[in-house]
Amino acid sequence: MKKFNSVIAGLVFASLMVFLMVEGAEAFCVYNKTDTVIHVDQMGGRERTHGFSSKIKQGEKACCNWQNSDCNKEGKKDSIVRVNVYYFGSFRNKDICYNFPIKAGGWLTVEGSNTNYKCVAHDPTGPTPMPVPKPK
Repeated sequence: MKKFNSVIAGLVFASLMVFLMVEGAEAFCVYNKTDTVIHVDQMGGRERTHGFSSKIKQGEKACCNWQNSDCNKEGKKDSIVRVNVYYFGSFRNKDICYNFPIKAGGWLTVEGSNTNYKCVAHDPTGPTPMPVPKPK
């Protein structure tokens, strides 16, 4: 019986830790699912400069907690934040998506290969991703 109680206590503790980690991980993230390094710059995150800015390697992600005022000056989980995503082309930066809206509590996947890339915003409150076309 002692062993059984120890197992139950361990499972309860592990479940609690997983729950707390998921709750603490509320951030907007950008996932790079492309074949190139991408650069992400948030527009209007801080008063005078960009907010979130990151260089993201293939298969990696970068995040900023929605409660961080540098990344989300409105401070609401459903606030809209806007990002520019680009990669370095032969002679200049190539935009993948420009002034792209995502929810501060959501995430963005950048997908594609061979210079055919797209951005897809995901809303944590909705069942399906919200695709937004890349600019021409």
